[in-house]
Amino acid sequence: MDDLEGTAAERLDRLERLADTDGVTPEWTRRQLERALRDWALDQDTLAVLGEGREDY
Repeated sequence: MDDLEGTAAERLDRLERLADTDGVTPEWTRRQLERALRDWALDQDTLAVLGEGREDY
């Protein structure tokens, strides 16, 4: 099964639709969670850098 792609809302929508099928394996679910957490961590780093930049001014 292909990985979820797109915005968080698009991923969530597809995940909800896939929940009704039997094709979702625990391994696939874990891979999607790991990808989402990596993306979230990158976003947090970006927000931290932007926040620090505003404090300088």
